Amino acid sequence: MNNKTLLFKSDKIGEGDLGNIVSVGFIGALLQVPEKLLPKKIVLLNRGVLLSTENTELDNKDIIANLKKLQDLGVEILSCRTCLEHFGLIEKVLVGKISNAVAVLEDLLGNDGVISL
Repeated sequence: MNNKTLLFKSDKIGEGDLGNIVSVGFIGALLQVPEKLLPKKIVLLNRGVLLSTENTELDNKDIIANLKKLQDLGVEILSCRTCLEHFGLIEKVLVGKISNAVAVLEDLLGNDGVISL
């Protein structure tokens, strides 16, 4: 596993229905890459926290299942506390940990690279 972070700022990669499909596809595809290429962390900000939570905004069953598999492989999944509170989802996190701005910034500034999706 390398020391990179995937940053999801939205529940979609791109726009509309296609953006939802692409998000599901990318997260699922991570399970097909060699383990040594997996990111160390996946950080979920803004609407990205919808990917790790039980919510009425999107059907994320497949994403939750894949994030759990990635977590089992050692990828740390972090959801922004402020974002969760904004959406009323602080008690609805299904995978990963709740994080804060300081921890996220320390990770983003101290790793080998950030890939923003």
